[in-house]
Amino acid sequence: MNIAIVYSLPSNRMKQTKYALADEDTAVIAEKVSQGLAARSYSPSIYAVSEDNLGTIASIKADCVFNLIEWCGLDIELAKEAFRHLRQLEIPITGSSEELYVLTGDKIRMKQALKDAGVTTPWGVGVTSTEAIIEGSIPYPVIVKPHVEHCSIGLSNESVAHNANELQLIINKQISEFEQPVLVEEFVPGRELLVYLTEIEGEIKILPVVEMLFDGGDPMAFQTYDAKWEEKSKDYNATYYDQAVLTKEEYALLKSNCLAAFKKLGFWGYARFDVRLRDGVPYILETNANPSVYDATEEIEDIESEVIDGIKFPDYLDGIVKSAVWHYEQGARV
Repeated sequence: MNIAIVYSLPSNRMKQTKYALADEDTAVIAEKVSQGLAARSYSPSIYAVSEDNLGTIASIKADCVFNLIEWCGLDIELAKEAFRHLRQLEIPITGSSEELYVLTGDKIRMKQALKDAGVTTPWGVGVTSTEAIIEGSIPYPVIVKPHVEHCSIGLSNESVAHNANELQLIINKQISEFEQPVLVEEFVPGRELLVYLTEIEGEIKILPVVEMLFDGGDPMAFQTYDAKWEEKSKDYNATYYDQAVLTKEEYALLKSNCLAAFKKLGFWGYARFDVRLRDGVPYILETNANPSVYDATEEIEDIESEVIDGIKFPDYLDGIVKSAVWHYEQGARV
């Protein structure tokens, strides 16, 4: 089977910001995906797409597209245009629908969707301007996030507010810098987990859960932008990953919450949920309908190395492709 691996280059807008690094790793991911698919006898080809050559998607000749488009936030219209071109190919495409892709990229809308789905998620409210007034009591501490950014953009140790004065200062700063509304969300002290799910022919499986660990074990620590991207920063060098050790009760609640979110929100193929665990209760913070597959394989050295606990990277990719083909045969379209 011929697989077209389509990935997005940083937008012209993004290149002008200090956060361009967050969109520059996709080429590496595409190469890893190519190696993994080739190891399972697929014939992969890589297509780099920029906002200036989106129309070239129409010329792709393949049996399936492995979708690594990552435009979001203020560049979401580029992603929508890419989806339109991909649909015109009339072949299976990995990942969830455009509708869900857009939804998961909007923290305010996704917060409401999680509430509507009945899954456990922290209190949160959208704030659209510096003059807005938050009604009701606020469960401090809270964290403030730009509502359509990704890759931890806008998150620092100064993003957490413990009182009204701090909150207003952070809201003002973020709305001014990012020119968009913000999500004010209850901060959940505890453990930080990454939950990857895969789905083949309707059967959903949770991969072994990854825990983000922080030097000193501070329950108030969380993944900042620096921790994810700035290799020389204090946060980066104080953050590492390992397989999470959970009790049966913790895992049962986590599994129930994540499976409910996956099904009720309409995910396909694969997804990642960011979770905080407090007193044994998992709270879903965010969802990602098109997560970086390389995040699940941080320690990979050889393409046949185990992802986590026996799941090989090429097999993980093989499952994603098979899910895309199955959904396409069922009549689903991205």
